[in-house]
Amino acid sequence: MSIQGRNSTLDSLFVNTVGSSGIVQLGDGDETILFNKAIAVQRAIPNYVEDEFRFASYPLFFLPKKWLQPCVDVDFQSVSPLPNIHVGLVRTLGVSASSLLRIGLSGPIKAESRIKHIRHFNDRGIR
Repeated sequence: MSIQGRNSTLDSLFVNTVGSSGIVQLGDGDETILFNKAIAVQRAIPNYVEDEFRFASYPLFFLPKKWLQPCVDVDFQSVSPLPNIHVGLVRTLGVSASSLLRIGLSGPIKAESRIKHIRHFNDRGIR
């Protein structure tokens, strides 16, 4: 695959929040790897007896990632008489959880986000 490099021009960018393995990239990128794992536990009474705070306790975190199987090889070549990319206004509230906001040329992107949320509340005193 061959993609001609370009100049990227951005008039205005507003990003309120970038977090949890999120990336804002201005310009070209050869490769981007995003990765995020999380366990969120919320309880009324702490319970430290069970093995629930280790990633290895949940198949979600150790099973292999699912990959799309390529169907057909495609030869791609981009040639542009105007090699500039002009972007006007970009406004976003957030870039998070292994997501990418890129203005420019993009190479291969790998992203993974696995989250396990545990929330147990007892009903003591609630009647």
